[in-house]
Amino acid sequence: MGRVLYPGRFQPFHNGHAYAIGWLLERYDEVVVAVGSAQEGFTCQNPFTGGERVEMIRSYTKARGIDGRVWIITVPDIRMPPAWTSYTLSLSPRVEAVASGNPQVLDPFKWLGLKTIEIPLEKPELYKGTVIRGFMAKGLEWRHLVPEEVAYFIDEIGGVERVRRVCSSEGR
Repeated sequence: MGRVLYPGRFQPFHNGHAYAIGWLLERYDEVVVAVGSAQEGFTCQNPFTGGERVEMIRSYTKARGIDGRVWIITVPDIRMPPAWTSYTLSLSPRVEAVASGNPQVLDPFKWLGLKTIEIPLEKPELYKGTVIRGFMAKGLEWRHLVPEEVAYFIDEIGGVERVRRVCSSEGR
């Protein structure tokens, strides 16, 4: 069945991402999770570092016993989509296809001639990084939107306080 690339920012890794990985593992032997905007952290849009996002995803895959089937790579931004797609592919193990729930992510890969797969989104109105970060910033309940291991990790690193701090300072 091969290997598929799943790029995203994963800010934070949430239940929609977990659903997507499960969906992809039903169709492929392995999934390469490409953590984008890896050079960013400590901003409202990207509060968690690339390394912290890798840890979130790894804690999820280990707890589910799928870590042997999921590769995790980090990819810094390049503000030119065709160049970014080639760069991402150069950092990834070889893949047969690229999957995302976001057509804007898939289009440059399709343009390069790769097979692309649009992942059906699970509750996109809730499982969205901007929604979850907004809940954190406003002091609303967010833990039910992420895997248990990810909630624990975010608590452990003071992630909610960080989101509140960086989002309030950027709003000034």
